[in-house]
Amino acid sequence: MSSFEDLFATHVATGMARQLALADLLGDRAWQLDLNAGLVTFGNDLRYPVQLLGTESHADRTWLWAWANSASNLDPALLQLAGWLREHGRGEGIRELYEPSLRLDHIDGHRLSLVASGLTGRPYYRGTYNGGAIFFHLENLPSKVQGAVPPERAFTVLGQVLQAFAVDHRTVVVNFLRQQGWRVDDVKGGGVLGRHPDGSHMRVAFDHLGRISDLTGGVQPR
Repeated sequence: MSSFEDLFATHVATGMARQLALADLLGDRAWQLDLNAGLVTFGNDLRYPVQLLGTESHADRTWLWAWANSASNLDPALLQLAGWLREHGRGEGIRELYEPSLRLDHIDGHRLSLVASGLTGRPYYRGTYNGGAIFFHLENLPSKVQGAVPPERAFTVLGQVLQAFAVDHRTVVVNFLRQQGWRVDDVKGGGVLGRHPDGSHMRVAFDHLGRISDLTGGVQPR
C-alpha cells in the first residue's frame, strides 16, 4: 500500500502539466457551470462535459467529496469518476480518497485534484463561489491539453512543482518523465538521464538528501 504523499509525488507533475495546458486554452474566460446539463461553459466559445470531484468550504475549512454530498441531490452520472477514486482509495488504503470529508489543514482541493488528474488522465477546474469552491474534471478536451507536453515545457513543469511542493524529488522526476513518454535510465552517481523520442534529453543529479542538485539538458529545435 502507498500513502497519499507517495501518490501525490508520483502524479503531481503530470497533473500540473495538464493544468498549465488547460490555462493556456481557457485564458481569462469566465466560467458557468450547469449541473442539470452536466456542462461547463467558458466565455462564449468553449463548452465541456464535467465530472464532479468535490467542494471546499471556507467557513468550516473542510473538503467534501462530491459523492458524499447527499444534500445536493447530484446526478449520479456526474459522480462516476469521484466514485472510482473512492474505490481506488479503499483498495490502496489511501483514506484521503475514501473518507467523505477532510480537514483543510495538511491537504486541500488542489492537492486532491492533482492526484485525481494523475489517476484519471483529466485536468480539473477550480470554480469559486461565495463561501467556497467547487472542483471538477473536464471531459473531451483537445489532445494538446490531455496529451504529453513538449520537452521544453517538461523543464518548466518540474521547476514549478519542486518549488511549490515538499515532495520527494527523485519520485517526481522519474515518474513524470516516464508518464510523458521519456526513457529514463540511472546514471553514475545516483542521478537519472531522461531521453525524449525527439532527441531532447535531461540529466538530473541528486544530493545526499535526495534533492535535485543539478538539472541540465537540451531540447531539439522545432
